[in-house]
Amino acid sequence: MQTPDSQQRPLRILVLCNKMPYPSNDGGTIATLNMIMGLAAQGNTVDVLAMQTPKHNFPLTKLTPELKQNIRWNTVWIDTDISVVDLLKNLLFSKLPYNAERFVSEEFEIKLEGLLTENTYDIIQLEGLYLSSYIPTIRKCSKSAISMRSHNVEAQIWERLAATETNLLKRFYKRILSRRISRLETQTLRQIDLLVPITRNDAEKLTFNPQCTYVAPTGIEPQKFAPYKEPAVPKSVFYIGALDWEPNQEAVLWFVRNVWADVQSQHPDWEFHIAGRNAPDSFARELAKYPVVFDGQVASAQEFIERHNIMVVPLLSGSGMRIKIIEAMAHSRCVVTTPIGAEGIDAENGRQILIGTSPDELKTLVLKAIGDAEYTRNIAEEAFAFTNANFSNRVIISGLNQFYKQWLQR
Repeated sequence: MQTPDSQQRPLRILVLCNKMPYPSNDGGTIATLNMIMGLAAQGNTVDVLAMQTPKHNFPLTKLTPELKQNIRWNTVWIDTDISVVDLLKNLLFSKLPYNAERFVSEEFEIKLEGLLTENTYDIIQLEGLYLSSYIPTIRKCSKSAISMRSHNVEAQIWERLAATETNLLKRFYKRILSRRISRLETQTLRQIDLLVPITRNDAEKLTFNPQCTYVAPTGIEPQKFAPYKEPAVPKSVFYIGALDWEPNQEAVLWFVRNVWADVQSQHPDWEFHIAGRNAPDSFARELAKYPVVFDGQVASAQEFIERHNIMVVPLLSGSGMRIKIIEAMAHSRCVVTTPIGAEGIDAENGRQILIGTSPDELKTLVLKAIGDAEYTRNIAEEAFAFTNANFSNRVIISGLNQFYKQWLQR
């Protein structure tokens, strides 16, 4: 524990990541990088130990000076690609969910032991549940407080995916995965000292000691966002999100099949643009059957959002907070989503965001947004004001930093 002067001095923090958070091109990496840079901006010394994976890797030599200010980067290469053989072995012979087993690495553990031996940390922050396998190593080598940043309630994601799965074998597997992840979440909550969920809903579902819990949504840098300007493609509805994440694939295909076909038949001059990285070939082939524009991975998510008009996020499963919704709102874009998509944002339906619970409701909302430009712009401008007032990264991280210091002083 710290001495009484801990309120005055900066903290030493080690952040463990199961993927390299830069470049930040999906919700998880955006949340992690904003957290790391926010903690460093508070004057703390932040060490990062991240996994370089096939999907998320970046050479440290190319990091910008801004990314190195008060931050020391360490990485370990790990092959986290899904293997059918390993998946079957896990299903038959392990109690650990395959999602977590993919991130178990002897090399990562050795690097972690080295950092813990060479340095004394106040806080060791795990960026997500799937780093919980390293808690025994941390306890063995360090007396630091362990904090887990919960990006999602992982078990809930797989419960929801299982509930909507039509393939019997896949539903069976997803239910097994959900139970294993739920058990891992319960075990992990008994092992950590502090919990940092991304939404109040997640905090309630995880039922951790409230005195040791601090809700820290993903923040934005308000100065990087400008007030409303007309989109370059005004007659466009758009979606952007990581398309290697199953809830996103499910959402897009459901919307295209159940909502967009009817909307487009009434407004044939409007386009639905879909962007996202790592889309499976099967997903792209399915989209080709419908009247949509599949842009795939785009060079800049920010430019894509600014270029188009009305964002749709029709999530049916998932957990946590949709970072791309916050970014779109900060870019003064009208967002149409579901209750699951809006979780953790607390925007007012009909004023700062549009929320529909069924295909018919979503269709009505999209048609209203398409047909009434003034209404859509009002929603977009209210969204801009809302995100600026409620999601400043500096304010959020300052509160977390104070929470850490107060807890350590006990």
